[in-house]
Amino acid sequence: MASRDANPTKNIPPWHNISLGDNRKKYFDSVLDKFIINYLLPPNDSSPRNDEDWIMNYSLSLLKFYFIMVDFKDAVKEGNGKHISILHKQLLHHFKSVPGFNAYAIETLVSIIQTDVLLSEAESNQVTWAGTVNWLGGNGKNIEIDLLQENRNKDIKGMIKSMGANKTTQAITRASRAAGGVRLIVENFDYNVQLTKQSSTHTHRSSKDDEEIVLRDLRNLRPFQFSRGRKHKAFPKIEAGNFKTLNDKEFEVWLSRHKNNFLVSTPVEEDEDEEEEANGEEADENSN
Repeated sequence: MASRDANPTKNIPPWHNISLGDNRKKYFDSVLDKFIINYLLPPNDSSPRNDEDWIMNYSLSLLKFYFIMVDFKDAVKEGNGKHISILHKQLLHHFKSVPGFNAYAIETLVSIIQTDVLLSEAESNQVTWAGTVNWLGGNGKNIEIDLLQENRNKDIKGMIKSMGANKTTQAITRASRAAGGVRLIVENFDYNVQLTKQSSTHTHRSSKDDEEIVLRDLRNLRPFQFSRGRKHKAFPKIEAGNFKTLNDKEFEVWLSRHKNNFLVSTPVEEDEDEEEEANGEEADENSN
């Protein structure tokens, strides 16, 4: 499409039946799948290339990061703990391949090992499915449980501040325990009296003009149409995905080193038979 109002020249929708049933969704899903297969899931090719299009690489890299972020946010909203666990394993490679994110990679690795290996089945299930919470109800409205805790902390601080000079340890403890219930009562009261939040006096400029400028620039740039040697002065050489910069051998060494650290620092529980055998040997020594 030459512009937003122009007619498409490729992937033309089947206008004669696109409004029937779920044909519209099937059509757009098929077009998006085609784009992902052609651009975001290229065949593995580790051989060096001298005909790179660095502008196209930047655009593809930006899209991949965007899809990871959207996928994670969607999994949180749906409360899909299993999918979040899968994304953690994907993010482990992401953090390890980006310079300066080694600490995040280690934290992600710790989370994966705890969930899949160290924790009991019950504890692993709780960690997997208790990472989000639905405070308001409704489908697709989950939030991170630590974000809910931050909101509760804000409520607690407000209640403590309102005590003034009457702060005592007992009063603070009671307020902390009651913070969630108080918030629920206030929200329920506001809902029943149809009290709406006061709108902000700040105004926001429409982004429509900016979007039109971006669309025109992208149309002239054609970021997904290969052009050999294109580059930007701010990032003259960038890969189409950060996974290309991940050295598999170094990553295996890194994993082995940290797994050994876990084996050294993690306490190992003795089996019941081994414990009874050890107690028996200790009793024999004492009798002798």
